[in-house]
Amino acid sequence: MRSVAEHGTQHRYFEYRLVLVDGQWRIDRVLSFFDPPGAPLVDEREAERLLAAAQTGGPLDAINTDLELNIPDLFAVGREVAPFGTPATISVHRIGDLSCRSGVLTVRDFGYNGFDLEPLARRVPSGTYPVEIAMVDKTNVALRLRLSDFPAATWHPAQRTNGTHIVGVDYANVAILDLADLVRCEAQQVEELFVRQADQLETGPGTIFSLLGDVTDAAMVTSGYGDGAYPCYWGVAADGTLVALVVDFLVLTEDKQLTLTAPWRPGIIDVPGLGSLEVEIVEHDGGFTVHHRGGRIRRIRALGPDDAVLMDGDRLGLTVTGNLHSQTWPTNDQPPPGTLLELTVDHGYRHV
Repeated sequence: MRSVAEHGTQHRYFEYRLVLVDGQWRIDRVLSFFDPPGAPLVDEREAERLLAAAQTGGPLDAINTDLELNIPDLFAVGREVAPFGTPATISVHRIGDLSCRSGVLTVRDFGYNGFDLEPLARRVPSGTYPVEIAMVDKTNVALRLRLSDFPAATWHPAQRTNGTHIVGVDYANVAILDLADLVRCEAQQVEELFVRQADQLETGPGTIFSLLGDVTDAAMVTSGYGDGAYPCYWGVAADGTLVALVVDFLVLTEDKQLTLTAPWRPGIIDVPGLGSLEVEIVEHDGGFTVHHRGGRIRRIRALGPDDAVLMDGDRLGLTVTGNLHSQTWPTNDQPPPGTLLELTVDHGYRHV
């Protein structure tokens, strides 16, 4: 049985699963969908574009120099860590094998359905590969698709065809899927699969399943602490072959910070170390406003020539418009000569 509810231009489709009880049909389960029955996840032309975008070769980018990564240590069984304050050890669990017949993988939040389907830019050899989860105290630390038993000599961002190696998550999961099989699915089929596999994550760290019913071509795991943005990396052997695909859930990391100073004066701030960060001091009646965009500033202070704190941004309000952040220092006094603007900015992170 099916029905549809209309809310203006939006439609919600419902399917009623029935069971026979004492000779009478009863509703056992109600499923709801955003797409009508029979609608493809994507149209044929878009599916062809997505699959053709992945390539078998080409250079891989280097990891950002602001990052101090030790990806193998994320899977070091028995290593003692304390991400939650209490010492615990890393364990690694093989949740199954994933088959990729097309060589085109996508890594994504499976709850996105037909949105954000861009594949990894690099194809993998057709084959079946172990899927492993590194865990600490029931929290997933990292996901690994092991493409070879050879060790990785180098690590590189596993970029998607849209240029990013970061996976956005809004439904607390990350999935690795054979994209060629995924784009053959109907939209309602994918929605139902997501609900079914999300239920499986209630009792375990991950699940392996089939998109089309013939091979296990999909893996889905709980994404560390939940929603967020998680980087993907290729492990590459000395001979240039891909040996691993890793998604880091940023559980075993600590932020790096950099403190910069510049003379306090209205206008654009230009000092070494700012990189793409844009900072400007604007003077107005009754004070100054510090505007910044392009990066994350942890703290803003104004320091007098004797290192006295004249202004502490932690005590000021913050206004955010798009990616423009503004903090206003209400003062009728001019800072004394020699006053400095001190900025504490994010400077990547390191694995612990």
